[in-house]
Amino acid sequence: MTLCTLCKGIPWETLPSAPPDVDIELSGYQYLQPFYGWPEDVRGYSHHQSIEALRNSATVLSCDLCCLILKQVESCQSELEELKPKWEADTITKYDWPLWELWIVKRENGGDGFWVMSLTDGEEKKEVRLVAAIGLCVRDGDPLESRIRGRPVEQHGGTLTAFSRARKWLKECNEHPSCSPGETPLPSRIIDVGVDTNSPHVKLRETGTHEHGKYISLSYCWGNEQACTTTKATLADRKRQIIISDLPKTHQDAIKLARELGVRYLWIDSICICQDDHENWERESAKMLSIYRNAYLTVAASRAKDSSEGLFGERPTREYVELGYTSGDLRGQALAFNLPLHEEAISSDYISMPDEPLSDRAWGLQERVLSHRMLLYGTQQLFFECNKGFRGEDGLSLKDRFKSVHQELEEESEGVEQDRNEASCGNAKITNKKAALLGSWYSLLWVYGPRKLTNASDKLPAMSGLASVFAERLEDEYVAGLWRSHLIEGLLWQGLRCRRVQEYRSPSWSWASMDGIPGLGVEQDYDTLAKVLDVKVNLKGANPYGEVTDARIKIRAPMERLYLAIEDWDPNKAGFAYDNNPKVRTANGNPEGTHSRFDFDFTAEDAPQEALKLVKSLKGSELFALVLLKVTEESYDDQYQALIVTKVKGGEEYQRLGFIFLDEETLGRKPEQLEDVPIVTLV
Repeated sequence: MTLCTLCKGIPWETLPSAPPDVDIELSGYQYLQPFYGWPEDVRGYSHHQSIEALRNSATVLSCDLCCLILKQVESCQSELEELKPKWEADTITKYDWPLWELWIVKRENGGDGFWVMSLTDGEEKKEVRLVAAIGLCVRDGDPLESRIRGRPVEQHGGTLTAFSRARKWLKECNEHPSCSPGETPLPSRIIDVGVDTNSPHVKLRETGTHEHGKYISLSYCWGNEQACTTTKATLADRKRQIIISDLPKTHQDAIKLARELGVRYLWIDSICICQDDHENWERESAKMLSIYRNAYLTVAASRAKDSSEGLFGERPTREYVELGYTSGDLRGQALAFNLPLHEEAISSDYISMPDEPLSDRAWGLQERVLSHRMLLYGTQQLFFECNKGFRGEDGLSLKDRFKSVHQELEEESEGVEQDRNEASCGNAKITNKKAALLGSWYSLLWVYGPRKLTNASDKLPAMSGLASVFAERLEDEYVAGLWRSHLIEGLLWQGLRCRRVQEYRSPSWSWASMDGIPGLGVEQDYDTLAKVLDVKVNLKGANPYGEVTDARIKIRAPMERLYLAIEDWDPNKAGFAYDNNPKVRTANGNPEGTHSRFDFDFTAEDAPQEALKLVKSLKGSELFALVLLKVTEESYDDQYQALIVTKVKGGEEYQRLGFIFLDEETLGRKPEQLEDVPIVTLV
């Protein structure tokens, strides 16, 4: 271990923190993390004042800590070099260059360590940039183990040390009143892992109606291979015996973990649900709320893209630098290591784990949100999540957790029970509690929308557990993904990079008809101009939150004929400003028209040829704006929000094609003053 004079002098116990009111800009890049509002006279511990000095310390003086810092600094440089041609071509925002006059502050949140900061060379306004982040951990048994939480990450997730850490976290969490569900009703089928931890067999058990116990539920990616599923033909054999080695690696690892944690029962969907019995599948999928909510622990194979890859696996090798560290009267050897800059700046990305395969799986969302606590096997390390926060092997410790019905919604409910004042949500007065619940639902759909499904028809079933929770708390009726009491607002979702699926799985007016992000919610006060007269939803089975075979809404609302202006809309033309939708106009309004927002499968920027074909296919179509509400804001003209609809071929019913903002100038009149307001049926 070699350290330069500056690194030896780092005042670990008295390092200043970052100012409390600074803001981080979401750059979207790994190494560009700019902070705004950092006072000019506030700095930290002064470090090397140029990149040359840092490089000299790392290479000539062989300072191990400077070597760690230099790696991240050079990555920042490389990213800027890659982006430079783009901002010179005016295709992205220009980012200023760091001056590399470095200073150090205490790691803002998440654990022990420090951040390395630098000013940039901006001419108009200098910003502060995070250019390196260093974490600290200690080995088990070090004198500092009571002061520094983190430990070196195990090279493999299935070591005895890794199991020991999981047991420790679980034991601590058992003391949290809001986290441990204790013994709960068992699912109708459960895997009995037995008491002999070396047995090569387990078996499937059918439980009694009122049988209680502790069980672990598994959250994982199936992948394309659906090996070793329970079917009508294999059910009897599975109740007698399952040979562990015949199961996919993820299932084998889950059995091993359950035995290591001393939990007798395990729930895995592919084994506990009869996969070729649609009635059984639908009945059990409707119970996802109770299965994951009642689980003693949910284990997530976050790192694995399919069930063959297992829970544990090898982790990337970390580079550690050993250094002397004094804390009060204790002195030991701390291990320094590099941290990801983006996650350090945006700590919620540690929690959401966006790069893990399981975070891209639709079913995985409700499995995580419904679980009281989770053990998450990630690519880099093992994490644990409960209502007290989110933590990792290396010492990461955050007070927040992923969205949870057991924390967020209960806090919202408790908070508003004390304050039953009414909050305005459009033209309807609703309680603060209901507004908060709707906001939570909309934010979950934002996360859920782009996630992938093996079976496209599962779009609604994969949210059915969450939908049942919200239906109970909202005291509302679920209508193919929307809420009956807020149907007008719900119809006005905006699709972001969405694609409409080929096979029917929901009506055109539901976000569930698309794959992609649905933006829902109207933040401003509004007046409703439409009235829902009737709603009919035909379900495929008994699950009221599951698949639908047909749905329609009868609605009275002002309508305006729209005329499409596509003559000059061609993304292949030079100088085309990538507006993804052509303009539309009305008969009486400004002939310039306004921009539409069609639910197109392709954007002009990403796929200009396909987008042009879609737009041309609309030529000659009779399009209408179905005006649903008016937003009134002080100092602004009234704005109307409407659906773009057209008649279904060969019928009198209408289907949604998109969404549009309109004003009186575009419309040529006020739609609320129309005497003839039609009644239409949306399908």
